Amino acid sequence: MEIDNMRILKLSLLTVLALVIMSACSPQETASAVGGADNSSQPEPVCTSCGVIRAVNPVTQQGDSSGAGAVIGAIVGGVAGNQVGGGSGRDIATAAGAVGGAFVGNTIERNRGSSTYYEVVIDMETGGQQVINVPDATGISAGVPVRVQNGNIAIR
Repeated sequence: MEIDNMRILKLSLLTVLALVIMSACSPQETASAVGGADNSSQPEPVCTSCGVIRAVNPVTQQGDSSGAGAVIGAIVGGVAGNQVGGGSGRDIATAAGAVGGAFVGNTIERNRGSSTYYEVVIDMETGGQQVINVPDATGISAGVPVRVQNGNIAIR
């Protein structure tokens, strides 16, 4: 009987060894394949405040004109025109100087009060566009990924 027990033990050990070897040769299944879900195909969460700059447009806002520039320009132009010519030529030069001075004075006054800001158009990751106005566009250009926070732009 001892030989039969020894033979059964050897046969059992060979069977276990054969199963171990065979299991090492079989393809390994991952936990995601067993569960039917592949984690790599799951989309990453979308950042609702993120986007990419589409365009940066400078906008110049004209200043107000009170009329003071035109008045001062007309006086200066009239005085300068009066220095030219004599007789009726002097009268024409004075009138032309006053009109030209008024135009130049008004233009200078409007340009003095003008300001430039930048309109930044952003294509949002969630779809649609958002437009943010900023006083300075340094470091901001089309194609730069950004995050919009409280009406401000932060480069990602």
